[in-house]
Formats: sequence, structure tokens, C-alpha cells
Amino acid sequence: MKKTIFLSFMLTLNNVSHPIQRSTADICTAVIAATCASGSLKIWSETHKIHPAILVGVSCVITATTYHWLHQSTPAGRIKRANILLDDVARHTLARVSFDDEESFFDAVQDMYLTDDLPLMSAYNHLINLVATMHYTLSLINTASAEVGKDVLLQEECDASSSRANILFKNISDAIKRIRDHKNYLSQLSIYKESLAQEKQTIAQQQMAYAQYNMAQSQQSSTFLKWLKFIFGR
Repeated sequence: MKKTIFLSFMLTLNNVSHPIQRSTADICTAVIAATCASGSLKIWSETHKIHPAILVGVSCVITATTYHWLHQSTPAGRIKRANILLDDVARHTLARVSFDDEESFFDAVQDMYLTDDLPLMSAYNHLINLVATMHYTLSLINTASAEVGKDVLLQEECDASSSRANILFKNISDAIKRIRDHKNYLSQLSIYKESLAQEKQTIAQQQMAYAQYNMAQSQQSSTFLKWLKFIFGR
């Protein structure tokens, strides 16, 4: 029975990446809950070694985890995850704001990365990371939209999220293009690549020094052990 609970639980979680309807998620959760309940009852009746409160607690955790993961794969769950990601991306001024002119855009860059030695590269790297997030967010929205069915309200939510995502993505793309076209971009890129190379060289030297130190320590320990064996081994 314990194997049945475990296999059912793992099978349910393994299917979380595939789109499912809310009714399917509810049914699967109910099946898992029933399986856990019957399994706990059987374990208690056969062994009497585990306190019922522990069995109930484990069953509740498994059921709650199943419910959480399964509902993430429903259209509503995917849109909720997408909106959370969009909220996070929108915190970045260069993604949220559509700048009308170059001057206001680069004033914002300077304000945001005032303490950075290479503000253009800092902004560029941050925006590139946001691009990956936006690709994943759009995939969530598109998958949810394709599985929405006849739920008009949810379809409207999908459309609203899609529209917002496209606006943010356009702002990010425009920002990246503006940075690349800036007269100081290539010079800052060159300095940035040089600093990365120096950083890698420094790390390699530190690793080599650490390896040499460990080797020296090992040799000292070996020598010390040899002396101890020579003195006391007779």
C-alpha cells in the first residue's frame, strides 16, 4: 500500500508539465487523498507503531503538494504564474517604461546604474536576463490560451496578460537596441570583456594556489606520519 501511494504521487507530479483542466486536477487530487487515507488506515491497522496524527499529517502534506503542483498546470495556474513573472519584470524601469527619446532613456540608465563603472553593460546584461524570463512567460500564456476552452473570463485574462507581455517585451527589445547603438557601447563592451578575462585568470590562479597549498599540506602530513612510524613503529 505504501508503494501504491508513492507511485501514485510520483506519477501525478511527473505529469505536471502537461496542460490539464481544473476538473482533472481536482479529480487527481481527490484520488491521491483517498489513496493516502486508505493507505494510512492500513498501515495503522497492521502495525500500530506510527501515531495516527503523523499519518494524517503526512497524508495532508502529500495531498496539498499534489493540489499545488497539479493546479499549476491548469490554464488558470499557468496564467497566475505568468502574471507573477510579469509583475517581477515590470519592476525594472527599462522594461516598464516606453521612452519617447534617447535622452530620457539614457538618463534613466544613468540613474539606475549610477554606482556602476560600466552602466551600459550593467543595463544590457540585466535586460538580456529579462529576455529569457519573457520567453518563458509567453510560453506559459500561449499554452494556457490554447487550453482555455470555453472559459470566456479566463480567455480574457489570457489576452490581457498576452498584451501586457508583448508591451514589456517590446520595451526590453527597444532598450537593448538603444544600448547597442550607443556610441560608448563598444568601448564599454571591450572593457567588460577584459575585466571578465582578468577575473577568470584571478580565479584560476587562486585555484592553483589552493591546490598547491593542499599538496604541500598533504606532503607535510605524510612526512610527519613517516617520522611517527619511524619513531614508534619499532
